[in-house]
Amino acid sequence: MSTHAVVLMVAAIYPAVSIAGNAEVSQVLSPFKTPAELPASGVDWTGFSFGLELGYALDVEGTSSPIYGAKLAYDYDFGSFTLGYIFQYTRLEQDIDAGFELVSYTRLGARGGIDRGLNLFYASAGYAEIDTHAAGNTNPGDGSGYFVSLGYERFIREKLTVGAELVYSEFSDFNREFRDVDLTALSFSLNYRF
Repeated sequence: MSTHAVVLMVAAIYPAVSIAGNAEVSQVLSPFKTPAELPASGVDWTGFSFGLELGYALDVEGTSSPIYGAKLAYDYDFGSFTLGYIFQYTRLEQDIDAGFELVSYTRLGARGGIDRGLNLFYASAGYAEIDTHAAGNTNPGDGSGYFVSLGYERFIREKLTVGAELVYSEFSDFNREFRDVDLTALSFSLNYRF
C-alpha cells in the first residue's frame, strides 16, 4: 500500500474518530456541568420555610456558648419587600452562676425585609422565652421578654437558602425573683422553602 493511500485512509477515518471521541467525553462530563443559575430577579419569597441553625451566643451575662436549633417561618412577597412570621427554638447549655444554667429559648415574632432578587435583608422582633435549670429551690424557672434581630438570607438553589442572623434578647418575669438576663447571639442557617 502506498504512502498516499495510507494518508488518505487516515484523513477519512480521523473525523469519525474525533466526533465519536468528543461525544464520549461530552457524555462522561455532562453530569458535572454547572447547573443553571437561578434568575437574579423574579424570585418569589412567599411560602413556608424550615431551617436548621448553628451559631454562638456571643454575650450571655459576660460569657459565651455554642447554640443550635430550628426555625419555621412564613413570608409574603410583595415585590420589593416581604412581611412574615417566625418561630424559633434554640438550645444552649450556658452556666452563668454556680449551679445555674440557661437551657433553651424560643422566639415568636414578625419579620419584614427588603427583597433584592436572590437576596433578602430583614429585621424581626417579638416575644421571647427562656428556660433555666438550677438545683433545688434556687431555680427561677422560665423567663419571658422580647427579641430584636437583623438578618440576611440568600437563595443558593431553587428551594434552598442560606442565612445569617444577629439576635438580641432580654428576659425578665421569671417564676421566681431573679435578675434580668441579656443574650446576644450570631447564627447561620440552612433553610428549605416550600
